[in-house]
Amino acid sequence: MAELCVHLVPLFNALPTNDQMQIEELVHHQNYQNGELVMDPTSSNNLVIVAHGGARLYTLDENGRENITQILKTGDYAGENWLFGEANTNTYVEATENSDICLLNRNDFLALMKKKPELSIQLLEQNIIKVRAMHKQIQLLSLPKVEDRLLSYLQAYAKQVNKNSFTLPLKMKDLALYLGTTPETLSRKFVLLEKQGSLKRKLRHIDLL
Repeated sequence: MAELCVHLVPLFNALPTNDQMQIEELVHHQNYQNGELVMDPTSSNNLVIVAHGGARLYTLDENGRENITQILKTGDYAGENWLFGEANTNTYVEATENSDICLLNRNDFLALMKKKPELSIQLLEQNIIKVRAMHKQIQLLSLPKVEDRLLSYLQAYAKQVNKNSFTLPLKMKDLALYLGTTPETLSRKFVLLEKQGSLKRKLRHIDLL
């Protein structure tokens, strides 16, 4: 698992092998069960890397309602803002399945960037990709009809995994939060899309038609 954290993350995998091995020595590896918190506002400032599995980032509104801001899959990372001193006041990272997570301490990461300035460029490039993903989510939520949001999300995910038959990476509750609706409404919209001939669904398995 030690190599996975480095080789799977675009932030590090372009570095020479010797540099990657140095980073591996700084990374702390932990296993988290489905539903277990990886980070919360009381945690230390770490870069969170998903070596295997999945996780979700969410905030809580004033009523305690969750708002999902990012979905992490194998090779994704989060927490770069915390590494540069931004306080984590309301962000939680929770495993969405049994996952191997790698944590890189803030001080270790900053020392690493001083030794490897090219990491700054890599970080900037990856942040641009993440900003684009956030813009896509905003565009998704701007669609007035929930069924349009759902179908757009499914089509985008199918393109991401390069197949029209797949298992949803999120539970219905989490997908509903991500799409700005309720599980009950989401379930009805799945039925509607099936009737329209857009997809077939069996539990979390989806076939886009």
